[in-house]
Amino acid sequence: MKNILLLCTIFLLITSSLFATNNIGAGFILGDPSGLTAKFFMGKSDAIDIGIGESADDLYIYGDYLRHFYGIFPLNELAVYFGAGGALHDWEHHKKHYYYEDELRIEIRIPCGIEFIARKVPIGVFLELVPVLRFIPQVDFGIRGGLGARYYF
Repeated sequence: MKNILLLCTIFLLITSSLFATNNIGAGFILGDPSGLTAKFFMGKSDAIDIGIGESADDLYIYGDYLRHFYGIFPLNELAVYFGAGGALHDWEHHKKHYYYEDELRIEIRIPCGIEFIARKVPIGVFLELVPVLRFIPQVDFGIRGGLGARYYF
């Protein structure tokens, strides 16, 4: 019981420090995929981006590590980012009338994008392009991406 209480206390301390510094953003992305997204900053330049949504009317879940670069543009609020991650795509293929084939696709993602995070109002607007390499069930290449926004708290 003491261990559980200690873990809960540590968790509350960590999450309260994250919430106090606007390190967590939650919002949406429109494109491929379209859905919900969240970003967790682990410092000024490093972040984890996760999302769940719909791609071609099927479930798409992804997670990326992102590295942000500031100072490329004259605005301090504008950052360029690059990263790497992975995705699961539960794809349903219509083969014949009343016959569907389910396929679990696994992809490697290489996201690159630009994000503007306003200082006065903690809202970020981003545009990203994501080349993907699908390697299960067959090897294939594609491009994903979208436009989105997050509220940072």
